[in-house]
Amino acid sequence: MREIEKISFCFVLVLVIINLNITELRAQAKPKNLPNYDLKVLHFGFTLGYNQFTSMLKVKDPIPDPEKVLGMNIESQHGFQVGVISDFKAFEYLRLRLLPTITFGDRKFNYSVIDSRGINKIESTNIEAIYLEAPLEFKIQSKRWNNFRPYIIVGGKFAYDLASLKKKKISQEDQLLRVDNIDWMYTTGVGFDFYLEYFKFGIELKSSFSFNNMIIPEAHKPYSNIIDKYRTQIFYINFTFE
Repeated sequence: MREIEKISFCFVLVLVIINLNITELRAQAKPKNLPNYDLKVLHFGFTLGYNQFTSMLKVKDPIPDPEKVLGMNIESQHGFQVGVISDFKAFEYLRLRLLPTITFGDRKFNYSVIDSRGINKIESTNIEAIYLEAPLEFKIQSKRWNNFRPYIIVGGKFAYDLASLKKKKISQEDQLLRVDNIDWMYTTGVGFDFYLEYFKFGIELKSSFSFNNMIIPEAHKPYSNIIDKYRTQIFYINFTFE
């Protein structure tokens, strides 16, 4: 259901962008806003937006402790992020961006378990995520069309989970499962810049994917031992102001 909601939201957002673009094309006779903006080698701004933490999960086959845990899934959760933008012009259609960002999110692990009475039930545990991110991205731009300019995003980032500092106050044995606090990710997406009278406004749709397996293996914990691989995936909708 959440995937349908996300697809519907993206569809509506794309329709809004198309409508803004059509309006912009109808106003071709209108003078350009910020006509010298793209001549700047370096500029700054900030970004804020919505995110959804999902995952690429692989459960062990066969399940190691079927008398305790029958199966599991990870439910996507919503969050938000804020960051600053440092944008460097490499070439006419290529810019390099550094975007220090703090991302707030959550991960919900759902387990199908057998209780002491032999009844199958669902147990859930939430693992908070507060990512301090250092993304480095290439912004590949099209030609500017009056006050509109689309672009493609490719890049990578390092992320450190600040929520792990809170978990250090809890003993490892009391934690049902543990995930690594360091994540290396690659990012792809698209964006749309709108040149307004006093600043440039942008909308970005992008996703980041982990390179590494985030689960810390602990064979004596059934909630952890069932997981073979777990990689973070984060979908972002960003609004930029530059």
